[in-house]
Amino acid sequence: MLAFQVVSVSVEIICRYFFNISFSVITPLNEWSLVYLTFLGAAWLQREGGHTSDDSVVALLPPWVDWLAKRLGWILALVTCGLLVWFGTLVTWDNYVKNTYDFFKLSGFPIFLITIIIPIGSLLWLIQLLRKQSRPGASTTTDEGGGTI
Repeated sequence: MLAFQVVSVSVEIICRYFFNISFSVITPLNEWSLVYLTFLGAAWLQREGGHTSDDSVVALLPPWVDWLAKRLGWILALVTCGLLVWFGTLVTWDNYVKNTYDFFKLSGFPIFLITIIIPIGSLLWLIQLLRKQSRPGASTTTDEGGGTI
């Protein structure tokens, strides 16, 4: 998808600048691929341990604050993923049942094919969060004795 985005936008710019030709399909496909990359990439990044965090303030505070911050962050991530799965499923199902199409960008393209990645990607991310937490020694969230919570 990234290669498609780079090539398609480059071709679009060259054709528009030199030949005054524009392809109406390039912009919507790139917009939708960004949604797919975001929701598929989040779960992959969680699996690879690539999400970043800034603990510069927490590092200055007592150790129990770090312990509490990690747990609260994990709970917040679980709740957020759960809400995205639930409401993403509702929106996708509603678009499917109502047979909603994207009339502004590509007429005749069903919207549910775009929104379906939100609950799927969020569910994959939720699974990765739970998986990482359930493997001993694989999580950065550990208690004072070194055990995984």
